[in-house]
Amino acid sequence: MNLEGKKINEPTYDLIKLVEKENNVKISPIQKILLSLRGPITTPLDALYGRLKLFVLKQEIEKADAHVADLLDINEGDEVLIREVIVHKNGRPLVYAFSYIPTKRCNDKILKLLLAEEITTGLILSENNIETQRQINNISIETPTPILEELFNTTEDMLTREYSMSQHGTIRLYTKESYPLSYFREL
Repeated sequence: MNLEGKKINEPTYDLIKLVEKENNVKISPIQKILLSLRGPITTPLDALYGRLKLFVLKQEIEKADAHVADLLDINEGDEVLIREVIVHKNGRPLVYAFSYIPTKRCNDKILKLLLAEEITTGLILSENNIETQRQINNISIETPTPILEELFNTTEDMLTREYSMSQHGTIRLYTKESYPLSYFREL
């Protein structure tokens, strides 16, 4: 029996290897899993650390500028829900997430849940049986912004992934998740 098979071409592997090489770091197996997920990051974190909580830092509707319009493939000036959250365990921040959601692509029920509930977008989609596809756009190591320094009480670099969620080829959400490089290295 020939078990050679064909090479699986997963682009996330290449992104992670490039980040390791460019930054001279070794990304842990858990971090690699979190970076390559095609589903919510909260699912494996919840399994690893127990029930997590979400705290909404900012949630407001604004007009899309040129950059946001390009990310979401919408028109400049379209309304976008900006959602900034921290996922935490017993008050310890684990992951910071910043999302853009084009309001015209949300039905009234979903938009109401997003504005009223302090639960993740992934859970809202799951509970409402909305199937989406995630596309990982970028994986990087970045210098923390002042808000990240304050939230995580550190100046260390942040491991970041950016992804978009689409339904029937239309972008429904863009998210950027960050956490300190020292997080999720071991159990």
